[in-house]
Amino acid sequence: MLAEMVRLSYQHRAFYCYVILSVWIFLLVAGMYKYIGIDEKSSMQARVIENDISIREFPRNLKADVKTKKIFRFCNPPSEITTETEGKLDGNLTLGGILVFIRHGDRGPLAHIRNISLVNCGGDFSSIPELENLYHNYVNFLQNVSSYSRTAWAQFLGPFHGFPMLPSNSKDCKIGQLTTLGIGQLLKTGIILKNAYYHKLNLGNNSISNKDIIVYSTRYRRTVQSAVALLYALLETDGFQNLAKITMQESQSYAFCNTDCACPAAEKFYKQYLKEMSDHLKSHPAVADLIRQASNAVFEIPDQAQMTDPNTLKDALLTYICHGASLPCIDFNTQRICVKTEHVTSLFTYTEWESKQVAKNNSRRKYGLLRAYGLLRNIVSYMLRIISEAKPKIVLYSGHDKTLEYLATALGIFSDKLTMPHYASRFVIEVYRINPKNENHVASDFYFRVVINGKDFTQKIPFCRNANFYSISYIERNEVEKRKDSKLCPIETIIRQLHDDYFGPFNATNFKDACTNHKYG
Repeated sequence: MLAEMVRLSYQHRAFYCYVILSVWIFLLVAGMYKYIGIDEKSSMQARVIENDISIREFPRNLKADVKTKKIFRFCNPPSEITTETEGKLDGNLTLGGILVFIRHGDRGPLAHIRNISLVNCGGDFSSIPELENLYHNYVNFLQNVSSYSRTAWAQFLGPFHGFPMLPSNSKDCKIGQLTTLGIGQLLKTGIILKNAYYHKLNLGNNSISNKDIIVYSTRYRRTVQSAVALLYALLETDGFQNLAKITMQESQSYAFCNTDCACPAAEKFYKQYLKEMSDHLKSHPAVADLIRQASNAVFEIPDQAQMTDPNTLKDALLTYICHGASLPCIDFNTQRICVKTEHVTSLFTYTEWESKQVAKNNSRRKYGLLRAYGLLRNIVSYMLRIISEAKPKIVLYSGHDKTLEYLATALGIFSDKLTMPHYASRFVIEVYRINPKNENHVASDFYFRVVINGKDFTQKIPFCRNANFYSISYIERNEVEKRKDSKLCPIETIIRQLHDDYFGPFNATNFKDACTNHKYG
């Protein structure tokens, strides 16, 4: 009897151990599932490179490395803004004038994003002593400008009189406003233009008049402030005396289209282009899901447009990336969901691919041609004045990424790098005169060159390819052993393009017909 009771006791003990072990395993599995499992509604997944990427982790900064190098290119820090081919041509040439188009410098986001108060948008220029000194001089100049002449300063600003020239706080990162970093970018750009063109255009000896330098800006603080910073650095040699002789002019349009702005066909092409880009995104559902859900973590109150546009999200993320801030997080259903580096690189990989599609998109090209027509007319008009009057010496257009996109389209320069120009991008058209054997100049003596962010793009302009180029060699980066060839395009070709061939894609001969033709090319 005792032996039977012992046997039953061992059986019950084994049963109890089995039950306890089973419960423990169940709880362990459940706990692990809760820890690593991600509910569909609270996850952000991007099926890029065949893997699901969860976002649940602590926030961290995006670090510059091989994978993220292209992303940081959009930030364009002052240390990377360098002189390359601008003004390098010498020999039997005279530089008659330049037309400069810039995108404004670094700015705050265009919508309310999370943790913006923690983002430091100040600029540390200590690694560039020349820029650091210039920045301090610029700040002192602006703070004491009334001691020079309040009337002259008001005349210089023209329609922008009353605009603040500096952020209220050097670390401010306010919506749509130029940052201290952005000011540094334009001061550095001004240094580059000064080194390249100041003496070649004979701007010294306090000889500048209001006909020598013409300045346009859209009515945004960031474009006005960018123009002023650039001009200050460019003309610092003679200081306020030079600025006081210039009056800034306002453009009502990103496109600087003057009287050639309204165009129904352009809007039709733009809608077609947006639909095609939307179709591209629909064909990448994992990316679309990433954009939709990441927008919840980035924007304080995301709207439908923000949750379906990769470039809007990209622009907002640059605020964190370009200023070394932690990527944003959101508390959702008791979980902390954070944007990860992998999601940023996935998004930028997609937008890079998309920009290549944009560069080849026919609807986008036709839209850009119609939007840029007024600007191109303006450019040709100034070229002719430079030829006939030797003035203006500098025409500056302070605009936006769209400004440079439209201009590149008008010239037929198609590059994914120009589809979304980085902050403080510069687009320079140099006008040259070939020095004749006698003093008489003819139209065929004048040529132009297009330099974008220091790179010569002239030979990429389709209507220049079959033209009678003027070839010349120059020394690259002041190194004797690195001579490069450059080809200048005759100004006659751009005049012919504008008057004879520009509206060919629309089966029209003028702007009005191209804009109202119901067949729309």
